[in-house]
Amino acid sequence: MSITHFGNLLQNRLSVPVAVYCDHIYELNSYGDPSIFNTLVSTASDSEELRAALSARLSDRCLGEYTAKNCCTLSDFTFTKPFRPLEIWAVGVTYKRQASEHEADVRTRNLPQSGIYEYVYSSQRPEVFFKGFDRTSVGHSDSVAIRSDSQQTLPEAELVLLLGKNGVVLGYTIGNDLTAWDIELECPLFLSQAKIWDGCSSFGPLIALPSKLLDPSDLHLTCKVFRENTCVINSTGRTSGMSRTFSELVQCLTSNNSVPAGSLLFTGTCCVIPHDFRLQDGDIIEIFSPGIGKLTNTVGAHLGSCSTIHI
Repeated sequence: MSITHFGNLLQNRLSVPVAVYCDHIYELNSYGDPSIFNTLVSTASDSEELRAALSARLSDRCLGEYTAKNCCTLSDFTFTKPFRPLEIWAVGVTYKRQASEHEADVRTRNLPQSGIYEYVYSSQRPEVFFKGFDRTSVGHSDSVAIRSDSQQTLPEAELVLLLGKNGVVLGYTIGNDLTAWDIELECPLFLSQAKIWDGCSSFGPLIALPSKLLDPSDLHLTCKVFRENTCVINSTGRTSGMSRTFSELVQCLTSNNSVPAGSLLFTGTCCVIPHDFRLQDGDIIEIFSPGIGKLTNTVGAHLGSCSTIHI
């Protein structure tokens, strides 16, 4: 069976595992297992074995149509987090546009770290950093968050890899790697605080399996931010502008690092956001890619406001 996507829908607050077959959404026979996708992902040797495992559990209950281009809406269901990642990792500065925008902002502010983003972009070793766990990420229609100690948080629309055993790429989705840019600018050693907090990332709406119709090396991504019903950010890009291959990124991530099957790897953003922008409480972020779908999140803010951490 040519299953193309899989993930979760919510119905009356209950999770419904589903797969897309012939542009229709079918429920999976999960036998009450809430971690069914984690089980299948952890045991699959490659994407075709995962596809076969999904096909074996496909029920005859059709919930509606799904076309990633139009991002169907189902009246009785809501897309939610496709599965629970064991670990979330990311790579940065994989696009020239991103490196150039970072460097321009650093030089405008006359900061001492001038040159580090250009160096990372052209170096043999990419920037690889930890992005959190299942608890720090959210799915489609959930709220992402701004740190209470950040005055400038930026969205980053990215292609995301689903990793299986030994780092094999099982599927693709889109995600938002939020960055507290002011904290990262203050000092590179603050990167973990600039990247990890509750609600610091989102991904979905579904996981797309490799297919002839999906070329991850040349996907179009769009990142829009709406504020009071007005589009204040509209940035586009293509993954073909990435300076490294997916294999190189995965190899660097898994070198001397036993990343478990069922982890995610964010691959950097091709949708550059102006560095004089900052997200605000109530903003709506839409990330879209044909072939995968639309990821929508509302921005919330953690309670409290401080520019300096007092210990």
